[in-house]
Amino acid sequence: MRWAKLFPVFIMLAALVMTAAPLAEAQVIAQVPVIDDIFPAAAWRGTPVVIQGSDFGELQLPFFSYVTFNGVDAGEAIVWSDTYIVVIVPDEATSGPVVVSNLFGDSEPYDFTVYEQPAAIPCYFAEGTTRAGFEEWLTLYNPYDEEHTATVTYLVADGANRIRYYNIPAHARVNIYINSEIGSDRDVSLVVTATQRLYAERPMYFRYKDRWTGGHCTEPALDTSTTWFFAEGTTRAGFEEWLCLANPGAFDAEVQVTFMFSDGEAMTLPYEVPAWKRYTVDVNATVGPELDVAIRVDSDQPIVAERPMYFSYCGMWDDGHITIGAPAALDTWYFAEGTTRAGFDEWLCLANPDGEDAEVEITYHLASGAEIKQYVSIPSEKRRTIFVNSIVGPEQDVAIRVDSNHPIVAERPMYFDYRAKWNGGTLSIGAEAPSAAWFFAEGTTRAGFEEWLCLLNPGDLEADVSVTYVFQDATTLTQDLLLAPGQRFSVFVNEVVGPDRDVAVWVESAQGIVAERSLYFSYHEAWDGGHNALGTSP
Repeated sequence: MRWAKLFPVFIMLAALVMTAAPLAEAQVIAQVPVIDDIFPAAAWRGTPVVIQGSDFGELQLPFFSYVTFNGVDAGEAIVWSDTYIVVIVPDEATSGPVVVSNLFGDSEPYDFTVYEQPAAIPCYFAEGTTRAGFEEWLTLYNPYDEEHTATVTYLVADGANRIRYYNIPAHARVNIYINSEIGSDRDVSLVVTATQRLYAERPMYFRYKDRWTGGHCTEPALDTSTTWFFAEGTTRAGFEEWLCLANPGAFDAEVQVTFMFSDGEAMTLPYEVPAWKRYTVDVNATVGPELDVAIRVDSDQPIVAERPMYFSYCGMWDDGHITIGAPAALDTWYFAEGTTRAGFDEWLCLANPDGEDAEVEITYHLASGAEIKQYVSIPSEKRRTIFVNSIVGPEQDVAIRVDSNHPIVAERPMYFDYRAKWNGGTLSIGAEAPSAAWFFAEGTTRAGFEEWLCLLNPGDLEADVSVTYVFQDATTLTQDLLLAPGQRFSVFVNEVVGPDRDVAVWVESAQGIVAERSLYFSYHEAWDGGHNALGTSP
């Protein structure tokens, strides 16, 4: 860990300080820390705060340099400099004095309020960039009856991390333009915290390397993990794949990435992801061309992982898609979206990352309520790709349930020429289980955008579904639906809410369903494509 690496240096420094000639009293006092301000002046446990002042010391020295909140040690700081400290309010903290300590003594106490509410609830995004040709957004939705403050920590790959605070009104959705928050030419991960589960998504639009245009969007990871899995991935001609890793913790992460190929071969490489930073792996450059590849990520510290891909599919349809990783392989996966209509190619990618062969049953749920079954075997540490069009036939809207006798990972890529006007591709990881509620922070019916809500009722009973559309002015519109057992159903949101609306969506069903949202677009009437997100359940 970081302290262990620097421990001999700290011991030598301490010895020099103890054996040096005594400093004049005025000099010693001048080096005692001074707190000028803390921002914000009050915060919840688990959120970062900024301490400004002087004489903190250029480095946080173990045992000598620390911050306490009413006597509770805040541990290793996110940032420590002579005039600027960023720390997390400890879970055990209470209102009272904040004190900064270093080799030369303690600062004067600075009064600080800790809100008496539960600790902050985080969510995480590993990918993000404001490089030339990229526009990144963060959408936040607050479904509660009171305003909440979101704290967003920007983990910048090659620069200083930044913290911003945003007030999200009750029952409202807020858009944040990341380029204007951190500047241009930055690779960045995000940590979003609040005292309630605010719902977030991160859409990005791009002209990738000045050749492929489109956009992608993902729901957040709701927790860190020491393992992440990805079923899809390819370095075939026309595809460029990346792996993005974010370390929101206080210690550097030693990471092992295993690339698993279709022939059963594998390659494992080590990486180090610094504390409170983001790291990117160029998969094409790492494994070479013309390979289909699944990925397993193992870390000695909890981290977050996403996998973006940019492509020209069959040399015709260019775009990009992305997904968060799966923190664990599972026996069952669900997908609400899917279609084999004219202009759509749908695929299902299954990876078996562990030591047993898997026998898999795939159920294709059609819009008519009919089902088609398929049975496949996936050998240990291999990946299999299924062309859904060839299984269910053309002109079918289709949802999928995957059941395996051994834990696997599942993703669903789709490539399209939407209405013969916008081409691209989308991708989603499967849902782990049906839920009684799903939330979508992103969504719009502005000019150049067409939004769809896709629902699956995987149960044996009819499902009463209530869809609440939430607009930026906190007004709402409700739609009631009835889904037959096993039915896949689509809602064209533009027709329901009308044009030129930014809209978050809240889907409820006591029976438990699965929900995804797809957007097709021409962004700025220049970058066409599509993106998809799985809803976030509470």
